[in-house]
Amino acid sequence: MCHPFRICVFIFVLFVSACATPEYQQARSQCEGEGLNLFPVVQQPQIFRRSRVVEVPDGSTVCETQSVQNKEKRTEVSSVRSVCRPGMKPVTEYYDETVMVDMNRGARDAHVDQCASKLCLQRFGNMKCKV
Repeated sequence: MCHPFRICVFIFVLFVSACATPEYQQARSQCEGEGLNLFPVVQQPQIFRRSRVVEVPDGSTVCETQSVQNKEKRTEVSSVRSVCRPGMKPVTEYYDETVMVDMNRGARDAHVDQCASKLCLQRFGNMKCKV
C-alpha cells in the first residue's frame, strides 16, 4: 500500500535532487555508503493522525422527477417517475494511520549532504559542485 507520507517524501527528494548538478549528485552518491554505515536504516512504526473528507447524510431528501416515454404507444410522456435519495454533506473524518518510519533518515541525510558539500568544496571550490 502506498502512503501519502511516502509520496510527499519522494516528491520532495525528487524536487531537491532536480535542482542539484550532476556533479553534486555524484558526490552525494559517493557519500551514501558511509552514511548508511554510520546511520543504518531502522524502521519503526509510528502513528500519524490523518484526515479525509467523506459524504454523510444530512437528513434531507433530494428528489428528481423524470418523464418516461412509452415507445410502444409513441406518446410524448406516458409516465412520470420520481427518484429520491438522501441529501449528503461533506464532513472531515479523522483517523490514525500506522506508518513505518526510518528513524535514522534525518541524521543520515544530513551526514550525506555535509559529506557531499565537503567533496564539492574540495573538487570545485564551492559547496554545490557548480562548474
